[in-house]
Amino acid sequence: MSAVEIKAEIQSYLEQVKDESFLKVVHSMLDTYVKEQEDPIIGYEIDGTPVRASTAREELLADVEAAKNGEYITLEDFLKEADTW
Repeated sequence: MSAVEIKAEIQSYLEQVKDESFLKVVHSMLDTYVKEQEDPIIGYEIDGTPVRASTAREELLADVEAAKNGEYITLEDFLKEADTW
């Protein structure tokens, strides 16, 4: 069954539904799906918190700006620090 056929069948089913609470559930599922597609999860924090693309982009741009302003650590300094762990 093609995507077009599936959409048509779903539309047909929805037109037959009289239960408003069921329609609200379907609407909520579709709304959640659409919002997740706009800002997808691209990873997870150690504690399991999802990381969305927009959040990661903001953090990475801030890191790039910090590096441009001289806020970084050299590889040599990092290796020295790592030796103390």
